[in-house]
Amino acid sequence: MHGGTSSEDPVSETTSTASDDDRSARTPLMSSKQASSRHTSASSVTLRHDEGGGGDDDNDVESCHGKMTSCRWVLGYMCCAARFCQSTIRQCIGMAVVCMAVHSRTNTLPKQQSVPTEDGRELDLAFDKTTGFTNSSAGDTGAQFVWSPELEGLILNSFNIGFFFSPILGGHIAGRFGGKRVVLVALVAGSIVTICLPLAANFNVVFVILLRALAGFFLGVTDPAIQALWARWAPKHEKAQLTTCSYTGLSLAGIVTFYISGHLCGINMDDGWPFIFYFFGGFTFLCAIPWVFLVHDSPEQHPRISDYELGLMTHGKGRGNVYTKVKTPWKDILTSGPFWAIVVAHMTYTWVTSWMMSYLPKYLNDILNFDVKENGLYSSLPYVGRLLSGFLSSYVCDKLQRVGVLSTGGCRKLFQLVGCLGCAGCTICVGFLNETSRGAAVALLVLAMSFQNVTSIAFRINHLDIAPRFAGVMMGMTVTAAMGFSLTAPPITAAIIKDGREEEWMIMFIIVASLNIIGAVVFGVFASGQVQEWGRQANDSDYNIIPEVSSCDSDSFNDTSKTNSARG
Repeated sequence: MHGGTSSEDPVSETTSTASDDDRSARTPLMSSKQASSRHTSASSVTLRHDEGGGGDDDNDVESCHGKMTSCRWVLGYMCCAARFCQSTIRQCIGMAVVCMAVHSRTNTLPKQQSVPTEDGRELDLAFDKTTGFTNSSAGDTGAQFVWSPELEGLILNSFNIGFFFSPILGGHIAGRFGGKRVVLVALVAGSIVTICLPLAANFNVVFVILLRALAGFFLGVTDPAIQALWARWAPKHEKAQLTTCSYTGLSLAGIVTFYISGHLCGINMDDGWPFIFYFFGGFTFLCAIPWVFLVHDSPEQHPRISDYELGLMTHGKGRGNVYTKVKTPWKDILTSGPFWAIVVAHMTYTWVTSWMMSYLPKYLNDILNFDVKENGLYSSLPYVGRLLSGFLSSYVCDKLQRVGVLSTGGCRKLFQLVGCLGCAGCTICVGFLNETSRGAAVALLVLAMSFQNVTSIAFRINHLDIAPRFAGVMMGMTVTAAMGFSLTAPPITAAIIKDGREEEWMIMFIIVASLNIIGAVVFGVFASGQVQEWGRQANDSDYNIIPEVSSCDSDSFNDTSKTNSARG
């Protein structure tokens, strides 16, 4: 695996920046010698600035515009798009099932049954146990299938089943060959199987389950591959902001997926619901195109990066280890308390998130009695809260670290506790509400999901804190454990929610709250913000020194200058 975050002894002498001829000669795939040479030059430039040396005035601190259009932030936007695509394909089945299926609450379905429609008509449904079909008259309501709760649960869970088998593989491949290629394959393959799903559904429900599992398998490599990219691309002072930018794709997907899906279901053509898969599958394929041209596996390989920006990311990192493959210390990882704190936090988070993604539209339909379009709108609102809370918490976290109020570990634990306990309190309250308090219920769900996303700058980036060189592999391990645990959500829900009564839903909200509390307590006790010994290299320099970066971050220059002067 690449040692993208190992370090070297500080270089004191000043080295000139690359010439224009050198810059024009860069290629996306540079040799180790070329990358090492650029790495040395850039590191020296950055250290010169830290020590208060001269240099061009326009290089002393990035402008706000320069920061937001820099190569590392462009990578953040592309990672946001990749996670957006991953999450839309994952979430769209929740609303699609509401539109596709006339739900049966009995395990044994008659060959012919009548279902009352909203306008009072009786709809005759001819059910086939093999295909899950009703007759064509079901198209009048947009519903084409009759599925039992158990079959619905399997369809909703099939993406997660496929997802379970690929993260460790994705992390390993990303470590050896780079995250860019891994994510590219995931986007293309995931889009193709999603677009094919409506056609497969016309043959047999088994093909729906199979294609959803394949989509999960292909897209399951995305998270560890992106984590491997950030292990090389994220400066310490911007780690929370950049990773939050990429995770923002999940919140945007929640906003867009449910809202658009609700309207797509209403299309008076081909029953409406197939357009959900055509739309999000097609968009994912289109996103793969800019990914090819804008994303590079490391700063040293980027053909357009400035030497100053390169210096920000290579500061304190070892020249000779940028491309070195190191053996993964499996025993040390598996016996590390901080690693298991991430595992438990990730497991509880993923269970809650996957449950919300799958069953929030159903709750709004069964208990709060929203129609399809209202359902899509109100299912989107919690993700608006997630989006805002993610940006706010990432800025506050980086600010607290930059001014020295809290250590890295202190920030991670604080935001994990706030996020988990806030989500737990809100979900318990939701369980006591019904249709008469629809506004309050939606508001609490928005708050619950907003609090939960605060943890995006806690356990979800803690891999980069404790062992950045192995962040991709560790992300693969924690995602696998988390996804395996989340597979229990649909069968548990199907076992508890038999008739869709308020009491049954309240039990589920209590389970959600309990898992949040467990994630908060375990992470708060065992987590760490320090690089672990097994994650270090013998010649590591002090990676905790934070260079000055951007005028967007108020006081960043003065604070870091004082810190570096004190250290000197």
